[in-house]
Order: sequence, then structure tokens, then C-alpha cells
Amino acid sequence: MDCPRCNGSLSKSRLEEVNLSLELDICDDCGGIWFDQGELASIDKIVEPHLIEIRKIPSQKDQLEAMYCPSCYDHPLMQKAEHPRDKKVILDYCDDCKGIWLDKGELEAIQKDNLFKTISNFFKLLARG
Repeated sequence: MDCPRCNGSLSKSRLEEVNLSLELDICDDCGGIWFDQGELASIDKIVEPHLIEIRKIPSQKDQLEAMYCPSCYDHPLMQKAEHPRDKKVILDYCDDCKGIWLDKGELEAIQKDNLFKTISNFFKLLARG
């Protein structure tokens, strides 16, 4: 499979998280990650609080470039969507195979939260009862 961002080669890599092990396709050149259907959802809820959150994601212009599905035989144009937890992360998804592409740094951006935001969210949950 070729990278939808830079046409480099995607290599299989194992991602190990708490109680989870996934084999993902990662671009050797640009560092983007291809998630087959359901793979991102299985790790999307993992949040790591950090005192200071530093994002290293592509510019919005780069994120909005058209890309074609690397997994489907006919390579349809992928759709764009803001990630629900981090509006600055624009993910690319294929309507046909339900795969999702994240550029380098986007997975870390959606998994890391500013410590103050994490504490605020905790108190909001407590207030709801």
C-alpha cells in the first residue's frame, strides 16, 4: 500500500497500548498512519494528561489537501472531518472501506490533553452527578 499523503511506502508496525495491540500501516517517509475500519476507535478514548500540550500537526492547508484511499482497489477520494476532541485535527476517511488516515502528530494531538483541561473535564463530570 502507498501513502495517500506522499506516495511513500506504508510499512506494518505494531502499536501497543494498555490491553490493546494493533498492527497499523505507517508511512516510512512522512510518518502518517493508516487505520483500518474500527482500529482508531479502539484507541481514540485513550487520553494522556500533560502539563503543557505542544502540538506538532500539519498546517490546516496541508490537512485539507485532497487524498485518495490507499486501501480500496479504485482509490476513491477520501472525506474530511474534524476530530470531535480536537478540532484542529482534520482526519481523512474513506466512505467505502471505513479506513482513516492521520498525518504525523495527529494521533498524539488527539491523545494528549492539557492538564488543566483534564482537571476541568473531571469537575464537569462530577457536577453532572
